[in-house]
Amino acid sequence: MTMSNGTKADISTSRYQRLVENLPVGVLIVKDRIEYANPNALQMLGILQTELSTLETKDIIHPAYIREFDELVKKVTAGQNPGFVEIKVQKVDTKGILDVEATGVSLEDGSVQLLIHDVSTRKQLAREQLRAQIAEETNLQLQREIIERTKAEKKLSQAQEYARRIIDSSLDMIVATDIDFNINEFNAAAEATFGYKKEEVIGNNLSMLFSDKSEMEKVLSRITDDGSLANEIINKKKDGTFFISFLSASVIRNDKGEMVGAMGVSRDITAIKKAEEELRLSEERHRAIYDQAYIGIARIAKMGRFLLVNERLCDMLDYTAEELYKKTFYELGVQAEVEESLVDWDQLLSGRIKNFSREQSYIRKDGRLLSANVTVSLVRDSNDNPNYFVAVFEDITERKEYEKQLEESIKEKEVLLKEVHHRVKNNMQVISSILNLQSSYISDETALDMLRESQDRIKSMSFVHESLYQSNTLSEVNFAEYIQNIARNLYHSYGRPGGGIGLEFALDDIYLNLDTSIPCGLIINEVVSNSLKYAFQGRESGTVKIHFSKESDGKLKLIVSDDGIGLPKNFDIENAESLGLQLVTTLITQIGGELEIDSSEVTGTSFNILFKEQ
Repeated sequence: MTMSNGTKADISTSRYQRLVENLPVGVLIVKDRIEYANPNALQMLGILQTELSTLETKDIIHPAYIREFDELVKKVTAGQNPGFVEIKVQKVDTKGILDVEATGVSLEDGSVQLLIHDVSTRKQLAREQLRAQIAEETNLQLQREIIERTKAEKKLSQAQEYARRIIDSSLDMIVATDIDFNINEFNAAAEATFGYKKEEVIGNNLSMLFSDKSEMEKVLSRITDDGSLANEIINKKKDGTFFISFLSASVIRNDKGEMVGAMGVSRDITAIKKAEEELRLSEERHRAIYDQAYIGIARIAKMGRFLLVNERLCDMLDYTAEELYKKTFYELGVQAEVEESLVDWDQLLSGRIKNFSREQSYIRKDGRLLSANVTVSLVRDSNDNPNYFVAVFEDITERKEYEKQLEESIKEKEVLLKEVHHRVKNNMQVISSILNLQSSYISDETALDMLRESQDRIKSMSFVHESLYQSNTLSEVNFAEYIQNIARNLYHSYGRPGGGIGLEFALDDIYLNLDTSIPCGLIINEVVSNSLKYAFQGRESGTVKIHFSKESDGKLKLIVSDDGIGLPKNFDIENAESLGLQLVTTLITQIGGELEIDSSEVTGTSFNILFKEQ
């Protein structure tokens, strides 16, 4: 069935719509208003389908990010690639604020298709820093409390108690010093992390908490010069081990702006840093394996666009990675093969298959075709939703070319072999014709019979080469057809002009190789010619039967029988004077066969031969 262009377009549109509806990211189509939102975008932005047509883009974009959003739309409309832009959006239902990455493409009708991805989880580290800033604000509050303490003795105990509750309830380490940087505050979180009791550190210099003197001097220099610091530092525990913390520190000033001490809020981030380093090393190792692999590897989005490619795939297709990221998997394929493979892609997405492999052709940058064996699998997210495809490409261009050359070489050799068999057959026919001409000069009946028998033997062998010449395999003979050709040739040579002698066949469709066919053909030639010449003397009619079949044990059974007068009494084929029968015993030995002869005047003669193909 041939589909019209319109039908193909409808199918393509339907597939595209299914992909968009199932995307794990938000998809919006906007002009002045929001014209379309996929289910993920509706859920992300808290929009009901019924209120979609009433919303403008300003209803979902945080006011502070209107300019960045307008710039994104401007670039997309101008045909530029804006990359991913971080903006804030607000949910329509709860007015909650989300951090998202957004990008887009311009559509033919002037509208813009936006992809938005919630990156709030990626802001976790930023939130940790924000918590440090909040703690810093708490620090400022504590500073005010400490300064106020000098002004109001009556409120001193209340202020101290208030500050103590804040400090001790904090999950972050809080340490304060006087102007000489001797410790005068050390909260419970600091005790748990450093391993010191509060009493062990109060009054001691802050340097006891740093990995070395230079590390502390860098911190003190920054806070005295700039007033504050937010940075990673290396601290030392009571047991001498080091750990990494994120410190937010500032000086404490009195009402006159004079420095009276310093205060810092920090959190142990050693585990986070270790995890980051392990992740970095793991990514480097996997990237090295990924890039050095002999096969091409690609991560492909559900829409078909390349997300990540290794160097081998770039070499195979003659594109840079940046060029491939602007293309889709389907653009590089041969159109007919791409359409044929869409069924496999759909089955992957639906979960009916885990992966598929197929040979496919791709168009390189220089226009040449690349033949590749492609294996594609689908990676799903934690909710078992389709995430992206992983495709592995094996370059089989050279192998396909070699196979093509091999096929051409085989065809040439087949033609040559056919010609050889044809010429052998013709040469045998020439020999047979020469014998036939020679017989016209011979009057001795015995000599004529010998010439005729020689002609029949030559013809039986020539039939093999004729069968091979006409065969598609050039290595095997259709033995049932070969038997009939030999028998009918002998029938024309020895059959009675007036008729009365018949041929019957019970032959399985069996193919034999040349080494077995020629001796078997000569055996049949001798036994059938012997029956036609001697079995029906004194009788007006008779039948020669030939049976050929394969037994259950794989052996072949050949039976040549007649209903003639039978063999002479005390007949011994081992001592037969006839050249033909001597040939039979010799040829049966050659093919490793077993001969059994049954003969009587009533039932005739039967030669039963059991053998295996050589």
